[in-house]
Amino acid sequence: MKSVYNNITNQVRSLLSSFRIKFIILPLLYAAGVQAQVMDNSRRVDTLSIEERLSLRTNIVDWSLMVPNIGIEYDLRRENWSRYAVNMNLRYRPRTTGTFVRPAVFNLFEMTLEGRMYWRERKAETSGYLRRHDHWWDKLFSCRTMLPSHPQWIFYRGAYISYSDYSLYLRRHNGRDGQALMAGFTWGFVKPFLAFQNGNTVDMEFGISAGMAYTKYDTYVHDNKTNTYPVTGSKGWHIVNYPVVRDLHVAVVYRFGHYPIQKKYRWRYDVDMAYRARTDSIYSARYTGRERQFVRDSLYRVVARDFKHLYDSCVQQRRIERQRAIDARAPRRTTID
Repeated sequence: MKSVYNNITNQVRSLLSSFRIKFIILPLLYAAGVQAQVMDNSRRVDTLSIEERLSLRTNIVDWSLMVPNIGIEYDLRRENWSRYAVNMNLRYRPRTTGTFVRPAVFNLFEMTLEGRMYWRERKAETSGYLRRHDHWWDKLFSCRTMLPSHPQWIFYRGAYISYSDYSLYLRRHNGRDGQALMAGFTWGFVKPFLAFQNGNTVDMEFGISAGMAYTKYDTYVHDNKTNTYPVTGSKGWHIVNYPVVRDLHVAVVYRFGHYPIQKKYRWRYDVDMAYRARTDSIYSARYTGRERQFVRDSLYRVVARDFKHLYDSCVQQRRIERQRAIDARAPRRTTID
């Protein structure tokens, strides 16, 4: 009995040691293929390829609800300072059939088109070109802050439109089967996560989408006798009178190419500097031109005044001399007593 116990103990110990070795080796092997992304502060302007402008995403929250989903995003311009992108997302949970009636029904088909604008936090200045916004409505969407707290995060905001075909039923509640058109706004941020040796990267995305819904549906219940879902009523197209949360983002984003997100969606440093220099030069030229024109006008007025005075003096003197000449040529008159 004791020998059997010792054999079992030795086998358990060997198994645990092998598991320890695997858990130590596997992360090392995985670390050889990926590495943590670091911040890039370079300010050059690069041109992106089509591959580097593409990214794929999938939402973990939807997968937790057993809803398969996939999304694709494409940057609208090829410069790395371009901050506008468009993406399309698809969620589909198919309708299933079986020999028994389920206590809950959740079927969904949804297609969404979304436009986004990405931005980074910028350090504001007390005065000058990048001053901090003063109004509260500007601060809601402002990227300027006196102390940037998340320099590696890339924030985004945008708008979306979507179409969905849904069916939802919970026991002891009326079910709904219908279609919906939705439109609203989205906000969130992206955090760099991993970079692979082939240049591809993985990011984590967090955000929320909410807006208004325009929907129609049929209501149904579960009939225990017939074990079916008879329709009990319907409602035509109408606007839902409260905001609807369309999506919660906890997504994994896979980016292609050799250009991670830290290098994208930059501010147009060079363009801004060139624009400011050009604006300053134009303003300086205009100011200098106005100064020169003022000087020319001042000199013209002085010269014109002096010339007019001198001209009038010369004309008057000429008249006097002409009158003297006329008087000198005229015959003298004699008087007779």
